[in-house]
Amino acid sequence: MRILHTIPGRNWGGAEQRTLDQVRWLADHGHAVFLAAPADGEPFRRAVALGLPVTAMAFDRPWGPATLLALRRFVIHHHIEVIDTHVTRDAKAAIGCLDRCAVVRSRHVNQPLIPSPIRRLQWRLGADHVITVAAVTRNTLIADGMISPARSTAIGGWADDRFFQLPADRPGTNTILCVGMLRPDKGQDHLIAALRLLNRRGTSFTCLLAGSATAESAAHEASLRARAEGLDIQFLGYREDIPALMAMADLVVIPSLTEAQPRVAVQAFAAGRPVVASAVGGLPEIVTDGITGWLVPSADPAALADAILRGLGAEAGSIAANARALAESSMRFDARMAQTLAAYDKARANARKRGAPV
Repeated sequence: MRILHTIPGRNWGGAEQRTLDQVRWLADHGHAVFLAAPADGEPFRRAVALGLPVTAMAFDRPWGPATLLALRRFVIHHHIEVIDTHVTRDAKAAIGCLDRCAVVRSRHVNQPLIPSPIRRLQWRLGADHVITVAAVTRNTLIADGMISPARSTAIGGWADDRFFQLPADRPGTNTILCVGMLRPDKGQDHLIAALRLLNRRGTSFTCLLAGSATAESAAHEASLRARAEGLDIQFLGYREDIPALMAMADLVVIPSLTEAQPRVAVQAFAAGRPVVASAVGGLPEIVTDGITGWLVPSADPAALADAILRGLGAEAGSIAANARALAESSMRFDARMAQTLAAYDKARANARKRGAPV
């Protein structure tokens, strides 16, 4: 299959990592795959470093003639069969290629969209298939009349083999790992507040915060560092070695205020590390309270502190084993990509009905 992935943004986060993972897997499995992204962005730089087939393309003016023409020329020249778009701007630009190929919209976030007649038309007529990373996101879009059940698929996160190969034994040092960009919606401030409560109760711990701020959230990072004064909290910045950090951890905490389905939860499952998470978005789809992890209300430091104590306690081993079994059965990378290719086939079938040559 000939596939073009598009990333219009310049920052680096979970959605961008997921997209590059897909591009690399598709290339390794014999597909003619390409990536289009702005040349001055982090996704482009990383794609070049990985040796992935990437071309410079900006989507800042998605319906501008230059953008539409550049994307259309690329699709025609490379005989693209499927464009997989990942944000609103590139999805808008891809509408101009509907007569040439199938268009897929991938939705990585769970923030609600405000339905309007124009937006419904863009979603219903501007894409042959929609992929969401959580079932709750798909269900909301269906309920709002944005997409149809037949032309949409929820495909959750995956963990690569590095996480499944980690030793199941935890180090037993009360080390807590939190992975995510340093932004207000990721809830690290509530985690710090929960850890201060535990510190006052006499619980010892080390907390590793892996993630960096964006240019827009630099002030938030400074606020987090000030809140963490006097606690054993290490700000690690962006890290490529998440498996190594996972091996050091006894517990993974996801204190987000909003999420679709964060990859770190699946990675923790695969690594046999217990998870404490906010009951938001798609997290309850995989974190079943008291079975595969612990769920707490978002922005509730007291509840989070209590759950962390449980996650560091004796029952954590059986919970982690349940989560590992779930990851083994349904969260392998190859299985998720098989689902993705099936969604692409559905998109192509719909495009052929429209008369597109795919």
